[in-house]
Amino acid sequence: MLSEVSIASLYVPPFLIYLGVAVLAYRLFERALRRGLDWTWHPALARFFVSLIVVSALVVHC
Repeated sequence: MLSEVSIASLYVPPFLIYLGVAVLAYRLFERALRRGLDWTWHPALARFFVSLIVVSALVVHC
């Protein structure tokens, strides 16, 4: 787990870093799986679970 990061004498919580990386990773996954996610029973719910998996993987791994 990351601790606070100092950028220009401002302390940034690690959740903002996780969130930024998660958004980028989600965009890549969403673009790669766009057709597959559109054919699911509930596309918005499938996209939510993909984003939840990405954030969870980042928190557990780092």
